[in-house]
Amino acid sequence: MDNLKADDLKKLLNLNPHPEGGFYAETVRSSTTVTTDRNHTDTPVRSSGTSIFFLLTPDSPSAKFCKNISEIMHVWCGGSAQVHTFILPDGTRTEHVLGPRVDQGQSPQVLCPAGAWKTSRLLDETKYSLITEVVYPGWELCDFEMGRTDKLLELFPQHRDLIEKYSHRSDVSF
Repeated sequence: MDNLKADDLKKLLNLNPHPEGGFYAETVRSSTTVTTDRNHTDTPVRSSGTSIFFLLTPDSPSAKFCKNISEIMHVWCGGSAQVHTFILPDGTRTEHVLGPRVDQGQSPQVLCPAGAWKTSRLLDETKYSLITEVVYPGWELCDFEMGRTDKLLELFPQHRDLIEKYSHRSDVSF
């Protein structure tokens, strides 16, 4: 993968622009289903898991805040490292570097807790980074929310600088 450019990966992996930023393609949606305790939709049944490729590039070096009800395992696949920042429901902020250099404190996988607001950015904005995101129970639009600046500032005013940089000013749809 080291010889490939970001545009090559977009083409070879059929990646499309993501509303958060970056590029993605769903690669797996398990046919096994689970019944959840989620009552905000018509059905609590979800795929047991889904997976996507997610690519950040120098042209699209960050992803805006979003939240999923499900846990999300991020797994580094290639290229440079990504910095993942989570704001937990209690306002606690954590930061993790997802990448191959465990000798430099990077981790090849990072778990985003269910219900956390997450954003990501390239550690080195001159290089791309390809990861896999595994969501369990599986990703459904009804369990997902894009981070709007005004809402996030109301919830977490202590993180103003981060929120203003990595959130949408208005509603964005998938």
